[in-house]
Amino acid sequence: MSDPLTAVILAGGKGTRLRPLTDNVPKPMLPVLNRPFLDFLIERLVSVGVTKIILAVGYKPESLVERYGRGQGFGVEIDYTVEDSPLGTSGAVRAVLPQLTETFLVLNGDVVTSVDLRSMIDEHTNRREFATIAIHEEEDPSRFGIVQIDGEGYVLRFLEKPKGPRFPSRLVNSGVYVLEPEALRFVPDTGPSMFEIDLFPNMLRMNMQVHSYTWDGYFLDMGTAESYLALNRDFLSGKAPTWHEPASDIIEGKGVSVSPSAIVTGPTVLGPGSMIEDGATVEGSVLWNDVYIGRDARIRGAVIGSGVTIDAGARIDDGSILTNP
Repeated sequence: MSDPLTAVILAGGKGTRLRPLTDNVPKPMLPVLNRPFLDFLIERLVSVGVTKIILAVGYKPESLVERYGRGQGFGVEIDYTVEDSPLGTSGAVRAVLPQLTETFLVLNGDVVTSVDLRSMIDEHTNRREFATIAIHEEEDPSRFGIVQIDGEGYVLRFLEKPKGPRFPSRLVNSGVYVLEPEALRFVPDTGPSMFEIDLFPNMLRMNMQVHSYTWDGYFLDMGTAESYLALNRDFLSGKAPTWHEPASDIIEGKGVSVSPSAIVTGPTVLGPGSMIEDGATVEGSVLWNDVYIGRDARIRGAVIGSGVTIDAGARIDDGSILTNP
C-alpha cells in the first residue's frame, strides 16, 4: 500500500500486575534487552510502512514523550493522546478519530506477536472490509476473548474469558486490528468502550461484518513479571521476533563490570552500570541499570530493578522481583 498508514498503539494501562516494576515506569517503557519495549513495536511498524503513530497514553506519559518526541530518529511521525480517565481500548481510539481518515492499524502496547502485519493490511484492503481482527489458537483460551468464525472467516460471536473445560472455539483475539474510520461510529462519543465487549459486538448487532485474519506463531502478553522475564529470554533465544538477532544469550549494557570469578549464564540481561562481584552467580535473569551483586551472591530467574544492591552471599530465587522503594 502506497498511501500513508497510521497506527494507534494502546499504551495507557497502569501495569498493575507488573508492580513493583511499574511503580515508576509505564509498562511500554520496561527495558527489554536494555531498550524500552516500545522501541521494538515502533521499529516493527515502520518496517511495514507505517508513517504515523499515535500513542494513546495515560499512566506516566512524560517518559514516553521524553524518549520519542515527535518521532525524530525513529523514521516516523509520532503524536500523543493522553487520557484524563480510562476510555477503554476502542474509546481511546475514538478519541483520535479526527486524525484517522484512512485505513489504520490498532495494536496493544504490551503484546508481542509474529503476525504478518503487511499481509493482514493487504488482505483487509483487498477485501474492502470495515474491520479485520487478528486471531490465533490457544490450547487454554480461558484467559482470552474467544472468537467464533464461519467458513469464510467472518466473526459470528465474541465470548470473553469463558470457563472450561469445554470451549466453543480455541481461536482468540490477538489484540491487532485493521480498521476503517467508519467502524468507529459505533463507539460512543464519551465514556469507556472496549473493542471486544462493545464495538465489535455492536457492529455484529447492526449487521456489519467483522472479518478475521488467522495466523500462527509467537504470542506473548507482557502483563506479568513472569511474562516480562520470559519475553527477555525469548528475545535472547531467538524464539520471539525481534529487530535483530542477538549475538549472544547474554546482553551487557554500557559500563557493566563482571568479576573474572563471577559466573553469568544466559539468557541474561545485564543493565548499564551493573557490577557483579567475585564468586557471584547470575543465571537466567534481567538486571536493570546500576545493579550491584555482592560477593558469592546467587541470582536465578529474577528481575532486579534499577539501583538495587544484593548483599554478599544472598540467595535470590526463581520468580523474585526486587526494586528500590
